[in-house]
Amino acid sequence: MTAEKIKDFRAALGTFATGVTIITTLAEDGEPIGVTASSFNSVSLDPPLVLWSLAKSSLSKDAFCSSDHFAIHVLSASQQDMSNNFAKSGADKFQDVRWQKGETGSPVIDQYAALFECKTMHQYEGGDHIILVGEVVHFDRRDEEPLVFHGGRYAEARLKTSDEVEQGIDLDQGKFTDDFLLYLIARAYFQSSQPTRTALEQLSLSQSQYMVLSVLSMNAPATAADITDRLAHTGFEADQAALEQMATRDLLVQTNGEFDLSDKGRSHLIETLSVAKAFEDDLTDHFTATEIADTKRVLKKLIDLTGQDVPDLFAANQPE
Repeated sequence: MTAEKIKDFRAALGTFATGVTIITTLAEDGEPIGVTASSFNSVSLDPPLVLWSLAKSSLSKDAFCSSDHFAIHVLSASQQDMSNNFAKSGADKFQDVRWQKGETGSPVIDQYAALFECKTMHQYEGGDHIILVGEVVHFDRRDEEPLVFHGGRYAEARLKTSDEVEQGIDLDQGKFTDDFLLYLIARAYFQSSQPTRTALEQLSLSQSQYMVLSVLSMNAPATAADITDRLAHTGFEADQAALEQMATRDLLVQTNGEFDLSDKGRSHLIETLSVAKAFEDDLTDHFTATEIADTKRVLKKLIDLTGQDVPDLFAANQPE
C-alpha cells in the first residue's frame, strides 16, 4: 500500500476501541523490558491463552522473542502517563516504577486493572509484526476503570445505563423519588451553592444583590430596566430603588441613569467567586475530566432547551 493508504488504514483501525496494556519481560542480562501495546486479545479459555503483537522494528523484539515468559498489565484510567512512558523508544522506562518479579519471572508493575502472567507458547509471523501467544499461569483483576485508546487518543470506558430509565415521579400518587431529574438538579444546586450563600451572609449581601453584581460583571453599565430584564428568569428582582440602595452602600456607582460595579462591589463579587471556585476545585477532584466535560455538556443542553426566551448574559462579551 502507498503511504497515504497506510495512513487511511491506520485511521480505520483506530475506530475500534481497545484497552491499553504494558507488557513486560526480562532480557537475557536480567534487565526489565517493557512496551505499551493495544494489540492484546484473548484466544482461549481452556486452556487459558492470550495473544499480542510486537513490531519487528521494536528495540524490544529480541528480548521478547528469546524469553519464555511475559506479563500483560491492563492499565487503569489513571495510568495514561505510565502508558506514555513505556511507549517511548530506548528510554529507561522502569525508572521510578515500582515492580517485582512475578510467578513466571516477568516484572510485575504494582498498579493495573488486570494482570496476566504468561508462558510463551507460540510465535507467528504477522507481516511487519510478531504475534506472541501465551498461556496464562496467573491472573488478577482489580476494581479499576480501564484506560481506553480510540481514534488515536486516550479515552475512558463507561458502562451504558439501562434502556429502562426510571422516571422518578408518580403523578397519580403525587410522589417523586431521587431519580426525578429536576429534583436532582435542584438539590445539586442548593447543596453546591451553600458555601457561596454563607459567604454572602458574611458580606451582608442578599441573593438578589449578588445577582445584580454578577450581571454587571458581565455587562455594564446597564440601566435598571436592563438589569431587571436579565434577572427576570432567576426569580430575583432589583428595581430602581433597590439599585439605588446598593449605590448608597457603595456597591454600585450610578452615572447618567446607568449602573456599574464600584470597587467595593467588585471586591465583594471576587471574594464570593473565590469561595465558589475553591469549592468547585474540591468537587472536581472526585470526577474524571470526561465526567466533568459530559456534565457541562448536559447542563448546557438543558440551558439551550429551556432558555429560548432567556437573555444571554454573556452576549455582550462575545467577539463580533
